[in-house]
Amino acid sequence: MPVYKGDNEVTSGNLYKGTTEIQDGYKATDPFYVNEITLTIAFVDSTNSKITLDSASSVSFTGVPGNSWTSFSRNLTRADGTVRITGAAGSKSGDTQSILNIVESGSGSTTRQLTFSGTLPTVSQTITVTITASYVNLIARSMTVGPGGSSVYSNISIGTISWTGDGTATLSCSTNYGGGRLERNGSVVAQAPFSIQEGYGINATFVNGATGYSNDVNSTGGSYPKTNTYTLSVPETLTYQAGSVSASYSKVL
Repeated sequence: MPVYKGDNEVTSGNLYKGTTEIQDGYKATDPFYVNEITLTIAFVDSTNSKITLDSASSVSFTGVPGNSWTSFSRNLTRADGTVRITGAAGSKSGDTQSILNIVESGSGSTTRQLTFSGTLPTVSQTITVTITASYVNLIARSMTVGPGGSSVYSNISIGTISWTGDGTATLSCSTNYGGGRLERNGSVVAQAPFSIQEGYGINATFVNGATGYSNDVNSTGGSYPKTNTYTLSVPETLTYQAGSVSASYSKVL
């Protein structure tokens, strides 16, 4: 219930006996005045340019000491695929009563989350949280498709296929004529439209680079250019960045 001095309500932090602020007022054992306090949580972004913090804005809560306040979160995301995020943390200063809890959650290479919860201290105060993130730099791949060119009638050769680092690659092809099949040294690997991976008809030789691939256009002839566009893609791993490279080759049949 509100406390008044004359017609003026005595608000939180404004009740004094002499020069001493009264925190709580009681009549017998029943409180008639509780001095509310304000907790401010301020943030310092120390995550490095490779990691993005969704907000560094401060948050304030006002209420009765000891009461819980609504928990909230801050999210951290990697800026691009050149790094793999491995963790996040918040270091506190000014939490003299140990009322702020910070919990990290999330997994994988792209994001982490810090959740903040706790209670109000007995006096107004500001707690500063410095947010940091840990990450690993991923190695860029070197990737090659070609040089290709015509090999035999109706065929357009891919040439050499190679990439550095671990992971399973996918080779895909698009054409301006449709149909066709992918061959290696005269043996069919896949029918178009196709997407092949290491271990599918070509085994580990594909991992270290391969030659002699061609796409049979199954054409009856004609004067317009037949064009194949080959795309080699490898997903991100714990060590290497994702990579993709394309090459286009044409032949007039």
